Amino acid sequence: MAVTKRELGRTGLQVTTLGYGAMELRGAPRGRDIAEQQAETILNKVLDSGINYIDTSIDYGLSEERIGRYISHRRAEYYLASKCGCLVGAPPAPRGQRGTHVFTRDNVVAWIEQSLARMKTDHLDVVQFHASPSRQTVEEHGALDALLELKEAGKVRFIGVSGTLPHLIDHIAMGVFDVFRRSNVNTRRRSPPPLRRGLAS
Repeated sequence: MAVTKRELGRTGLQVTTLGYGAMELRGAPRGRDIAEQQAETILNKVLDSGINYIDTSIDYGLSEERIGRYISHRRAEYYLASKCGCLVGAPPAPRGQRGTHVFTRDNVVAWIEQSLARMKTDHLDVVQFHASPSRQTVEEHGALDALLELKEAGKVRFIGVSGTLPHLIDHIAMGVFDVFRRSNVNTRRRSPPPLRRGLAS
């Protein structure tokens, strides 16, 4: 049975309403120990089932390398979304803790080059700022400018934010983001009317 699709934000991308979050491919020590054969089977079954949206992050351990290793040859079948802000080269955070995030131009540029190489692709379809940074945080050290330049260069197609209150309202008002990922599934129910209108657009 075909998976239903809908347009993602203002990207124009028709993505399946059921996507695949690749965090569970990260492996030990932050996640379950997943064998390489299991990772290969999972990723290919995701695509075989008709799912066309895969979300990952450099914070997700082995996830990026496994995507590149096992399904890069099927790149035309899926949209690839990732997140930036995680510190490139940082050791894995202890289980249950969030890794270090650094929102600078240099870190964003280092991240895209590393992620493209790991996932064996020349572009990412969607890139989101991770961890809901404030507007000041993404602007003051060039992180947002770097992401916009990567978009202009074709290495990133669309940009967004993995956001939460209180910063999500500012993110919407900035007008530069194509898509928003609500990190809390209850955001819409608890949000003031201006935010609900932004999320619905």
